[in-house]
Amino acid sequence: MRNAMTLLRAMNGIREEDLIVATSIIENEQTVRHYRRRRIVSFALAAALILALGVTAFAAYSAVGTPQAAERVAREQIEVWKELGLLNRDVNFEGEATKIIESPEVVGSDYWYGRLFAHSYEVRWYLSGRKYGCNLVVDTLSGKITAAFIDARADEDAVPVREEVIEEPVDPMDPNTEWIANTWYFYDNYTDIFPADMTVDRFCTLLAQYWGFTGYRIAETNDSFYRSHYDPIDGSTLLKDINADTRQNYYITVFFDGDQEGAPMYIQLNQFPGYVNLTVGTNHGVG
Repeated sequence: MRNAMTLLRAMNGIREEDLIVATSIIENEQTVRHYRRRRIVSFALAAALILALGVTAFAAYSAVGTPQAAERVAREQIEVWKELGLLNRDVNFEGEATKIIESPEVVGSDYWYGRLFAHSYEVRWYLSGRKYGCNLVVDTLSGKITAAFIDARADEDAVPVREEVIEEPVDPMDPNTEWIANTWYFYDNYTDIFPADMTVDRFCTLLAQYWGFTGYRIAETNDSFYRSHYDPIDGSTLLKDINADTRQNYYITVFFDGDQEGAPMYIQLNQFPGYVNLTVGTNHGVG
């Protein structure tokens, strides 16, 4: 993925019509005549880039230019994840996206290992009223999902794995409000999101395939933010069981070969009242 993105960024300054004409030549094997001499260099470079990347990469570059296009591409990429086996076939985000946010390209601080966050759109389907919700970060150059936060509500007949009684204010804005005890139920319905037999190794292998990396390494997690340390998890562990002992804020640190200067990515499972969450990618709550 990184090579494609680097080459696509190299096209800055090349006129879009040059790329379109170059694509036409590759697809139709036609010769463009009477093309102005002063644009030959840009034209040749555009054609070479498209030959190297393939028409698919150019199509993604052309497609993700508006919020509407971002939503369409997000849906297409979710289908790719299903085809690869990263997600269950039943995962579906119904209706139009709840919110789409455009994020500019930024370079992260040391807290983010200096990672480059490319220009992207965040496409969100809120969980309210749905079985599934998500926040998908779609890179506008590669057309790939670089981070995914996917929620799955537990079914009505699901059995909770634990419960917590929490005292909460009736009106949080009123300092004199009454407090009542609410019981929150937690579930482990992670297999509503991904296959029950999915192992950590298999999941990382499929992610590497999707992102275009050549391999991965499951690393230890030394988390100064939460003051916790986890040894590297056994890759044969079922993904659904990585936090089977309900450790809070537990996640897997993974380094993918070819990623930005060895920056880590993360895989995390979370339990919330009534639903679970899978978090994958570069945008994570800790550095």
